[in-house]
Amino acid sequence: MELFNYRDQYGHHYRVCRAGQSLRLYTDGVFHTQYHPKREFDGSLWDLLWLPSVALSNQSVRRILVLGVGGGAVICALRKRYPRALIIGVDINPVHLTIARRFFRAGGPNTLLIEADALAFMQFYAGPAFDLVIDDLFAAQEGEPTRVVALTPAWSRQLCRALTAQGLLLVNFAAASELRAAWQVLRDDPCYFAGALEWSHRRYENRIGAFYRQVCARHWRDTLAHCLPRSNSRDFTARKI
Repeated sequence: MELFNYRDQYGHHYRVCRAGQSLRLYTDGVFHTQYHPKREFDGSLWDLLWLPSVALSNQSVRRILVLGVGGGAVICALRKRYPRALIIGVDINPVHLTIARRFFRAGGPNTLLIEADALAFMQFYAGPAFDLVIDDLFAAQEGEPTRVVALTPAWSRQLCRALTAQGLLLVNFAAASELRAAWQVLRDDPCYFAGALEWSHRRYENRIGAFYRQVCARHWRDTLAHCLPRSNSRDFTARKI
């Protein structure tokens, strides 16, 4: 069922649809977001943009930064898991932020949604560090989702500067090759991360890079085994890069 259909002054087309109880956002024909408000695990790719954080202690996650809000599904899931954490979401698209608030209910206590260019936000950010930073910066190009900014040394440096010493960086990549290339950039510099895991969903080409500083890969897998329902464990894979 279609809930929202809008074309802005620049010709960009937005649709919000309901499939059962799941909400879906399409922007310019690209599937941007899916969220089921009554499930902790939706079984979709967007679970992977918060699931790796289960290896962090709930008490240690106090500040979260999400770059690229979209419909706000990730923010909704994070708020359920970390109700006391401050969550800041940054998106350059005002329509996405309106949709996130109106349909996905991504606003609320301890949640701040900011309309801004995420690259400029990171360049000038000088506030306290975050325990979890999520880079989900995508745009539609000829009907295909593409990353807004590659994980270059300069961009990685800005992201790392905003992380705590025990922080976790999650980055959404369109393909495994993009993730591998990014890790080649990061792993040679000891000031970045101790290791990384490649997270994948069997129905998607995307790869989520979980770049950690002080948590070993075995701990991630053990934690996942305890928290993930068996129905979802067949969909998700985590392996060391």
